[in-house]
Amino acid sequence: MSQPNPNNTKLEQERSEAATASLKNQTESNYTKDTEEAADRIADNAEKAKKEK
Repeated sequence: MSQPNPNNTKLEQERSEAATASLKNQTESNYTKDTEEAADRIADNAEKAKKEK
């Protein structure tokens, strides 16, 4: 198995950018999902509060 060329910084930069984009996408997806779930819980709590009055 050959070692990667230590002078190939372009390849390393592309890998780094791809990894960063992947993590950013994953984080944004998790944030959106959590935010939507929180909004649903707030709406449910508001409905329950209205019914209890």
